[in-house]
Amino acid sequence: MNILVAIGMYILPAVFAVIIHSYLRHGDISRRRRAVFLLVYFVIINAITYGTSLLRGVGTLDVNNMTFSYKMKYAGMGMVLAFIIPFPICLFTEEIITIGGFRRYIFRFLRDVRKYLPYAVSSARADLRAEVAGSYLNWAWWLIEPVCTMLIYTLIFGVVFNAKEQYFPVFIFIGITMWGFFTRNVSGSVDIVRANKGIITKVYIPKYILFLSKMFVNGFKMLISFGVVILMMLVYRVEVTRLVLLSFPILATLFLFTFGVGSIMMHYGVYVNDLGYITNIVLMMLMYLTGTFYNLNKRMPEPFGEILETWNPVAFMLASMRKVLLYGEMFDISTLLIWVFVSLVMIALGAFTIYSNENAYVKMI
Repeated sequence: MNILVAIGMYILPAVFAVIIHSYLRHGDISRRRRAVFLLVYFVIINAITYGTSLLRGVGTLDVNNMTFSYKMKYAGMGMVLAFIIPFPICLFTEEIITIGGFRRYIFRFLRDVRKYLPYAVSSARADLRAEVAGSYLNWAWWLIEPVCTMLIYTLIFGVVFNAKEQYFPVFIFIGITMWGFFTRNVSGSVDIVRANKGIITKVYIPKYILFLSKMFVNGFKMLISFGVVILMMLVYRVEVTRLVLLSFPILATLFLFTFGVGSIMMHYGVYVNDLGYITNIVLMMLMYLTGTFYNLNKRMPEPFGEILETWNPVAFMLASMRKVLLYGEMFDISTLLIWVFVSLVMIALGAFTIYSNENAYVKMI
């Protein structure tokens, strides 16, 4: 058992880093170089993780003398590093991946976002109008649906399961709002290229702009829901502190992370027809590991709650939002910055993948 734990802690992050490295090289890497890079990533990742542990006063590599919490945190940090480190390593070791090429991709991405942003906004407006066209209650449905969902889950978890969280209706409404934004975008990203076949086959447009337009639609709905959150805070007389201003960087991080995940998923959705079904199953499982309806720290046995709340990015952002809005508590800024950086890396991976493969999308759909 300890051998498997050691493999998961020390070796698995290095394997994942090699996969990312190979991904950046379009798979064009020999077995010998993969073995060399596996060793390189093994040394670098574990040196950084162990060094961080030493700075925090915890220093041991013996699995037998580690607490379960320490093992999970060590592995979690290793996986985050495995996601980030291949970028600088590739810049220094791969001739075809250069700083100049990396800069060109960044400038192209920024230029395309600025050029096609008006289209994304106008498309989002059209989708919002079409969504409520012909309905009697019109845009009121954007309020009725989340409020009714909140009432249902408040009844189930508040009465049936006897949840004790303070300001529980507001607590659960924040969870539904943020999780709903994430899951609607990620699940929708899988089929977005196929759904816009008419546009893609006629004019050129960066494919992630289609996803950005969908995010604007769901983002607008999320902002309406947060308007309801503010009203509920007034009704329940929640004490408001200056920390509520930190809700904006939390929402910005959620937007970036969702865009990063969705831009990668939309690429694979073109090639894997069943990915939508798999995504929905995974999201359903993650919903209960995110604390959408309850406090992970209170409901999960130690140390699982704390670990999930740290290394599940959506769970961390959701818990942080509840802290600053409802309880006037500060969250861990350093962890938020980690997820900002991870989100930017995922966006870079997504944009890189789409730019490299978008000419083949028309043939596939």
